[in-house]
Amino acid sequence: MGNYFDDVTLTLTVPTGTGTAVDVSCDVTAATLTPDTPEEIRKRLCGQKTVTGTTTWVLELEYDQNWAGALADFTVEWPLEDTQATGVVRLKPGPFGGTAGEIAEASVSLGLDGEPVFAPIGTTTTTTGTGGPEGDETGETVGYEKKRAA
Repeated sequence: MGNYFDDVTLTLTVPTGTGTAVDVSCDVTAATLTPDTPEEIRKRLCGQKTVTGTTTWVLELEYDQNWAGALADFTVEWPLEDTQATGVVRLKPGPFGGTAGEIAEASVSLGLDGEPVFAPIGTTTTTTGTGGPEGDETGETVGYEKKRAA
């Protein structure tokens, strides 16, 4: 029942922390937050050991082509699971062009500035995004709080 990733809302806010949220749900056909945690087998004097590195995150989008760039706050809401993911993403251009006579679609993987926050829908996150448009510095998630009903 709740396992279908349907009726999902994806918003982007540019510039991060101060802009107005724009719902891009009707332009995006797929949105996936993917963690990457590197592992390496190290030979030690006492034998082999697997060492894990720091996890980085990427927001992968498939969308009808549109162009933008900078840091943006993002929110992906999944109402059937009462879950949302929020964070700061580094926007970058994706592929341009396509096949004659077909919709110009594209996909892009957008690196996150810091880690995403997973929480119940209706919470707000406080993040500090320190990277510029190049995204060479990371932001830090400060926390989240439950929104109060008006």
